[in-house]
Amino acid sequence: MIDFIYNKIVLPLLTYFFKNFSKNKEKFLERERIIEESWAGLKKYPHLQKRVLIHSASMGEFEQVKPIIEELKAKDDSLYIICSFFSPSGLNNAKNYKFADKICYLPIDTDENMERFVQSIKPDIAIIVRYEIWRNLIRSLFNKHIPIILVNATMPTNNFFRTCFLPRKYLFQTLSLLTTIFTAGSRHTHYFDGLHLKNTEVRTLTDTRFDRIVKYSESINHNEILDTDLFDADELIIVAGSIWNVDEDIIIKAVANVRKALDVKIRVIYVPHEPTEENLDNLCAKLGPHILYSKLIQCYGEYTISDLKEKINYRDFVIDKVGILLSLYSFADIAYIGGAFGDGIHSVTEAAVYGIPIISGPKLEKSTDAKNLTKNKALKTINNTKELEDWLKLLIVNKEYRKDLGRMAKEYVYNSAGSSKIVIDRILDYLNENEKIK
Repeated sequence: MIDFIYNKIVLPLLTYFFKNFSKNKEKFLERERIIEESWAGLKKYPHLQKRVLIHSASMGEFEQVKPIIEELKAKDDSLYIICSFFSPSGLNNAKNYKFADKICYLPIDTDENMERFVQSIKPDIAIIVRYEIWRNLIRSLFNKHIPIILVNATMPTNNFFRTCFLPRKYLFQTLSLLTTIFTAGSRHTHYFDGLHLKNTEVRTLTDTRFDRIVKYSESINHNEILDTDLFDADELIIVAGSIWNVDEDIIIKAVANVRKALDVKIRVIYVPHEPTEENLDNLCAKLGPHILYSKLIQCYGEYTISDLKEKINYRDFVIDKVGILLSLYSFADIAYIGGAFGDGIHSVTEAAVYGIPIISGPKLEKSTDAKNLTKNKALKTINNTKELEDWLKLLIVNKEYRKDLGRMAKEYVYNSAGSSKIVIDRILDYLNENEKIK
């Protein structure tokens, strides 16, 4: 029944929707064209090498699995790493990733497509990241006795998929074909254990993205993003990351009030969640003296750092470039994380790794990390401008308290790191076992 519903109803409806109604219709059609062109290319790599298929839905999931890919290559450079994606954002952002030997799209999950896909790649092991549970892909791998590992596994966020009979039946039948599931925490393990999977190992770990964040933070070169000499030692830097309109209004008013009340130099680095031209124009219209990141970088070639420092004269920065937020947090004394007045808070661990206190709006339901950081007081939720203003004053006046909160934030990230090594060891074990069988 599940196969009939999935193959004869769900997949055709999804395909029809993407082709005819999706806002990304053109991208979908382009994706299909690229897949057809890539079939031949998938067969042209050396078949004498061990092959590892790593599938991620998009860019965010791929970032989580990078520590695994890079350590696998470090341990065995002969491994042939094939990275597949469902979304264009994932594939486009991975095109220049030097540790991947092949980048490709995953085709629509029909029996025919997946048989062709797996037969072309002939992987020795398959790694699936988080929630990409495509039934025909997994069944094709399983039927060819290829080990399948699900990493950073989390239970469905939607209550319908957690409790309804048909989705649970789908997950039971499909996940029972996996070799190992590494969950992203004990509450997720509890969910998967409750499915009573057959012959599938379920093991509790933490999210491998912690390893990525720690590694990045320890190797960062500040001056590639902003010259550290632009800042005075006695100025307080607030990085407001992934912020939306409501976040902007609260921050702007609260910081203005704090500047009036306290004799302190404050510079805010505003990082809009979506730095479109419209959003940037709206933000800049609300600010006092400020400078766009792109304009600041252009000035590097025109002025000495000392002259540039005098020119910007404690202006706030507005970031109009994507992909540098994790680096920007390294300059911060305090981080404000956006999104928690809307659908939910954005990533808090990228700021926490640098040992700084974190502030956000009140909606933390979708973030386990945010809730955990709130328990140890490293993250403070606020509901309005006055609460943010009061909290900023406390952190500015009480530097030791600020350091203590930052230390707890950093400890949370470092204590959560280390899962990548466990996953890597298991992958290598499976590869070695397969080699003995062959």
